[in-house]
Amino acid sequence: MENKINLVLGAVAVALVAVVAVLGWQNNELATIVKSGGGGTCPLGAAGMEGLRMNIVTVAHSDEFYNIKAEYPQFAGADAVFNGKIAAAVNGQIEAFKKEAKDNFDARNATLPAGQVAKPNPDEPFDFVAVWTPGQFGPRVASFMLDIYYFSGGAHGQDQIFAFNYDLQNQKEILMGDFLGGQANLEKLAKMAQERVTGQLESDGLPVNDSLKQMVQDGTQAKPENYRNFTFGNGKLSIYFEQYQVAPGSEGTIKIDFYKKDLEQNGISAAFLD
Repeated sequence: MENKINLVLGAVAVALVAVVAVLGWQNNELATIVKSGGGGTCPLGAAGMEGLRMNIVTVAHSDEFYNIKAEYPQFAGADAVFNGKIAAAVNGQIEAFKKEAKDNFDARNATLPAGQVAKPNPDEPFDFVAVWTPGQFGPRVASFMLDIYYFSGGAHGQDQIFAFNYDLQNQKEILMGDFLGGQANLEKLAKMAQERVTGQLESDGLPVNDSLKQMVQDGTQAKPENYRNFTFGNGKLSIYFEQYQVAPGSEGTIKIDFYKKDLEQNGISAAFLD
């Protein structure tokens, strides 16, 4: 679990090195800090960042029970519904995590063998980390991935992902249907994705048996819900499959990339790509 936390926090340092302040964590209450970024510089190193106005919201809490470190962006050029959707994804998961961790801890205390004394707090705080990675930012679009990891008790932690894509010029969210332009292109993309995921799992050493083949087939079917998590930028489309969607949970999130030329060679227009 510690290695996973270190990896996620390492991603924070790489993606947000120029905008993250060193913060003092406050005990017993959530601390929310808003820091402005963007303007005429490119602090995240993302394509076309110049001119994009945004705030970085940091939610932090640390005590003997919880260790919460989360960050997410809010965009000046986006409507309140889209910004609210981003905030709700993080804050909603924090509340669900806190309840789940407390319920699991109380359940363990309630089933202790005779003679054992219940502990008031866990041996180590329950961890919750949320980081975000930019795809393409600029005057026209904002595309990024929100990656959440938490441990609320049990054998291992959980990964959750939320992708956000927004047309800043037309004030509307960009869904995969908008990016591809229709079901026919989704069918093409699904075929490409199934082949790419299978090859990636094989290279990871997983035996591609009938059970795994079925998982891949189901998880990559040409359904919009299977392709809701995507980002685009720097000439490529990145698709993220959730934990358990196309592979056993031990594989975590599965990410595949398709460059503009890969899409166009398969008859898929890539108008949104730079």
